[in-house]
Amino acid sequence: MTENRRFYYLKLKENFYNSETMVILESMQDGLLYSNLLLKMYLMSLKSSGVLLLNDYLPHTVQTIATFTRHQVGTVERALKIFQEFGLVEILTDGAYYMSDIQLLIGQSSSEGERKKKERMRLKRQNLLPSGEADICPSNGRVDKCPPILEYRDKEIRDKSIENREGTIRRWANADKKKEEPPARNRDYSVEEGETI
Repeated sequence: MTENRRFYYLKLKENFYNSETMVILESMQDGLLYSNLLLKMYLMSLKSSGVLLLNDYLPHTVQTIATFTRHQVGTVERALKIFQEFGLVEILTDGAYYMSDIQLLIGQSSSEGERKKKERMRLKRQNLLPSGEADICPSNGRVDKCPPILEYRDKEIRDKSIENREGTIRRWANADKKKEEPPARNRDYSVEEGETI
């Protein structure tokens, strides 16, 4: 029996490159390198829910990112600064880089799910499945379990992702710090007995 492995993939919306961030990023000097680096960093962080890690526990450094993405160290350093300014990358307390929007771009499937998806497509092409019925598990005379969820939808990711909550809370805390008013002057308005106002 074949091993049921997990696959992760990056799903981009058709207007990904037309977003304000990507248009500004690509209009910069070396902008095309930066957008290429951003996509490579997204791919590197898929298995670890947006955190750039080596061997599941060591955070990537600028040098290792440059090595794995095949970009120059100076380009990676400049790009990381720009990504932080745009809110695309955050630095966690352990020094690891976190790709802020990755949870909206991740999809997963398993090898078993892929096999069943191909079978459904074949049956649909042969008009053996009713059209309009979504995600029907074909019965082959035996009990056949439906495959695991093939991909997480955006709403489910926002609602259920524990890893994304840490980044969101950190963003809220930074926004609250910026909104804080300057401290009031410490003036003493108390009046002692015998003093006039």
